[in-house]
Amino acid sequence: MIGVDWLLAIARGVGGYAGIFVISVLGNLIPFIPIPYLVAVYLYAAYIPGSNPLLVGAVSGLGAGIGKLAIFYASRGAAHLLSEEKREEMEKLSKMIGDYGALLVFVFAATPSPDDVVIALLGIMRYDPLKFFLAVTAGKTMISIATAYTGRIVVEAVGKENFWLSLTVSIVIFVAAMVLMTLINWNKIISILGEKGWKGLLEEAKREGWRKILFER
Repeated sequence: MIGVDWLLAIARGVGGYAGIFVISVLGNLIPFIPIPYLVAVYLYAAYIPGSNPLLVGAVSGLGAGIGKLAIFYASRGAAHLLSEEKREEMEKLSKMIGDYGALLVFVFAATPSPDDVVIALLGIMRYDPLKFFLAVTAGKTMISIATAYTGRIVVEAVGKENFWLSLTVSIVIFVAAMVLMTLINWNKIISILGEKGWKGLLEEAKREGWRKILFER
């Protein structure tokens, strides 16, 4: 994983929320290489006097969405390199996913998941760029706001002088959230949505219970 020092240096050099925006773009611009821009978001919200976690998260989410949009368009351009047979296969897959491609993007963007595979796939499938951008930005904004508020709350609770303790608590929270997201049966949810839509998902959840829908394999 690429270190966070250079991101923090860029944030300080650009200054303020503009720095958060820039590092969030850069942190999401290179596909399949994890760049911990959220660490910079966490530290900024936690330790910079006067910072607003909600605004930090919103600015970061917008920057991250723009970074992922670049990956999307790069993948979209690569679709021309595919064979005719492969392009037809992708078109069929696109029709199957339909409007739920945006949900997939949102889920992967809003969780600590490797989202570049899904982004590249939707780009190759020539998915709607506006739907993609809105979904990925919403997801990135959600995780960025959660990260910023976690930084602020944890540091206020344990004290700014206890950096390692605050970092340990944050890692525990992060791991717990990641485990929870892993336990959710996303394949089942997407399958129900594809077959029955949102109304069908709600009806099935009412009939079987959310616990069974979310976690039963």
